Amino acid sequence: RAEAPKVPDPGETVYQMACLSCHQADRKGLPGVYPPLAGTEWIAGDKKSLIKIVLHGLKGPIKVAGRDYGVGENSIPMPPMGGLEDQQIADVLSYLRAQDGVNDLVSKDEVRALRNAHKSRIESWTVEQLKE
Repeated sequence: RAEAPKVPDPGETVYQMACLSCHQADRKGLPGVYPPLAGTEWIAGDKKSLIKIVLHGLKGPIKVAGRDYGVGENSIPMPPMGGLEDQQIADVLSYLRAQDGVNDLVSKDEVRALRNAHKSRIESWTVEQLKE
């Protein structure tokens, strides 16, 4: 008997649509240009920071997996992805966390709360602002 086709994880679908071109299929990014997501302290860390980065983007220096990104004249900021629906953001962040064995997934309500709390924000976050 034939196996049913694998239904893609909704977060994987969002990743392929919105994240893959920079962070790559293996989630390891492009060294010196786009930081890795796989196995990093950022993906395993604070959910609120991740949600804020996706909603509004990230600019300036960031250290990921021991390497510096976002410095120099060729640095490319993470663009805001606030046009994604709350469920899509929750799905993609939960997918990334689950890929790294993190069981504390992101909910649509957590995304909505941060979107509402920062709805007047028009600029990207910096690492320092995320720590506040």
